Amino acid sequence: MKRFIRYALECLICFILVKFFDSCNWFSADNQLDSVSNQMTQLYRDGEFRMSLNLDKEPYDTVRDGLAREMYTKVRILCWIMTTPKNHWRKARHIKNTWGNRCNRLIFISTETDNRLPTVKVPALEGYDTLWGKTREAFRYIYQHHFHEAEWFLKADDDSFVILENLRFYLSNFNTSDPFYFGHKFKAYIKSGYMQGGSGNGNIIVFLYTSVTSFINHECAGYVLSKEALRRFVEIGLENPVKCNDTEWPEDVQIGICMENLDCKGMDTRDSYGRDRFLPISLETHLTLGIVDDTWLWEMHPSFYPVQKGFDCCSDTAIGFHQLTPNQMYLYYYLIYRVNAYGIQDIRTEIQSKPQLPPDVNFQALPFSGPSTSDLIWTKRLKKREKMELEKYPQSEPETSSLSENLQRR
Repeated sequence: MKRFIRYALECLICFILVKFFDSCNWFSADNQLDSVSNQMTQLYRDGEFRMSLNLDKEPYDTVRDGLAREMYTKVRILCWIMTTPKNHWRKARHIKNTWGNRCNRLIFISTETDNRLPTVKVPALEGYDTLWGKTREAFRYIYQHHFHEAEWFLKADDDSFVILENLRFYLSNFNTSDPFYFGHKFKAYIKSGYMQGGSGNGNIIVFLYTSVTSFINHECAGYVLSKEALRRFVEIGLENPVKCNDTEWPEDVQIGICMENLDCKGMDTRDSYGRDRFLPISLETHLTLGIVDDTWLWEMHPSFYPVQKGFDCCSDTAIGFHQLTPNQMYLYYYLIYRVNAYGIQDIRTEIQSKPQLPPDVNFQALPFSGPSTSDLIWTKRLKKREKMELEKYPQSEPETSSLSENLQRR
């Protein structure tokens, strides 16, 4: 009888203890998950905070990066980034945290003021079909406020990555007082060719190219104007509608027309082996021969010079990449500036002398005869293809949920 009573008391005590702990949720799986979730959310927020800051640190190490530091002072580059209000925090800040701090001057151009970057608000409409007006106002602002702060002026999108050291190395061959402009040259629409601007979302109608990892987009890392080219564009072009009209058309084609009318030369930016420095489509597509999967872009809008494939596609002194995600921004930055393979001579030691001239520095390539009827974007064939592609692929980047949002849903 005593044993039974003791056993009953033990069961009662166990029951009371279990109910007590259960009421406190100490052993609750949901409570444990909430605890982990709260910790992960805090880590995520801390990471977001750290990624949101740019302390304007000196971009080059005093001892290790002597030559890069020297070029930084001799070849001054102003970078202006085309962005939109919705991309200030999603994309533009990651440029500020990575390659942007290697520009001599970094400016974000938008249609809204945002002190977190900060941005410069220009009097232009926001949208795919108003990029030319936004570009015109951006260059006008830069000419009026920052013309004497640099010799070269780079325009890029908020999903571009530019290796400023290689750009300075290439530009050191040229005189900024000459009317030059640089990028990846296409030969549709303009006889002398034009440089792709990288404003992919604004050129959906003109260049419809798709790949597994990209949206319908017009891809390139942007273009560069010399000081004299910028002066002519603002002082002459923007004041003369015959030289530079304000018709809303793809901004890179429009500025190409302006450059041609202003006698600014579009230069060959390939290396001495004919390999591209400004990549016309994604690096992954080039390297994996993906370019052969869809040749429509190259048939309708061919590059001014032959495009090579595989590892021969891209120069050892490549300058620009386009259509990167924020994650890729940090990956590229790490691989380019931090990783070294032990026991293998750094190829950068072999490119410290003056860069060799590109194959067509004297403009010997045959000029483009001009677009034929079948090349023009308003033909029935192109409209049909455009409709098919737009139905297959999204026109804008899908929103991705943050870690904290995913954890909160759980």
